[in-house]
Amino acid sequence: MNVVCMRIRLGRVAAVAAGAFIVALVPLTAAQAAAPIHFTETMSESFTDTTTCSFPIALNFQVKSVGNVFFDAQGNGITLRESDHFVDTFYSTGYQKETGLPIHVLDGGLVIRDAGYLLFNPPPDGSVVVMHGPHPQLEGDPAAIAAYCAALS
Repeated sequence: MNVVCMRIRLGRVAAVAAGAFIVALVPLTAAQAAAPIHFTETMSESFTDTTTCSFPIALNFQVKSVGNVFFDAQGNGITLRESDHFVDTFYSTGYQKETGLPIHVLDGGLVIRDAGYLLFNPPPDGSVVVMHGPHPQLEGDPAAIAAYCAALS
């Protein structure tokens, strides 16, 4: 079996890491301090899983991260710590299960957290079939989103 296309959630950690890398490469002057930096990064990964089944499974991933890094008038950015731990399980029927802590943003205390269990319909739909646990970002909870935005202000 050769899995060519999968939905991989890396969260903002990959975007922030890629953004930090791009920012480190771009010298900032007073004239460009307030201009946002846009970045796009594509990563490819391939490996063969020889432990899950009695036969090898070739896995090929391509993950594209797109983001913007914004600065205030002094050229400073805002850094929030994110620590995510989750497992994605892909079924031969096309369903995807995600369990754990896919979004966990801190700024001296908890800013926003999605955690628990999600089951997604097969692509191209990808909608949520089952949800357990708090998922304020996924559900678009206005208070949680406002707290996240406030932490970035």
